[in-house]
Amino acid sequence: MRYAILAAMLIATGVQAYRMGVSAEATRAALKLAEAQRVAIHAADLASRAEAARLAMQAERDLLAQSLEDAAHADPDASVLALGADSVRRLNRR
Repeated sequence: MRYAILAAMLIATGVQAYRMGVSAEATRAALKLAEAQRVAIHAADLASRAEAARLAMQAERDLLAQSLEDAAHADPDASVLALGADSVRRLNRR
């Protein structure tokens, strides 16, 4: 009878230790997942800022190209075979 009680206590202790180990591993996994998510969010934020800056520079470039194109269409010497001083200055701005 003593051995049965001792065996039952050992089994109960083993089961409890197993549950604690599973719980500790689950906690470690949750912490690793949270850290990975934090890093991913930070990387996405940096990528978003870089994309916003790229789009702003692209819009600025498009606006400048449009203003140069408008200046070229407004050039009174556009039909003349030789370039005038104003045309050369406009072309040098590119």
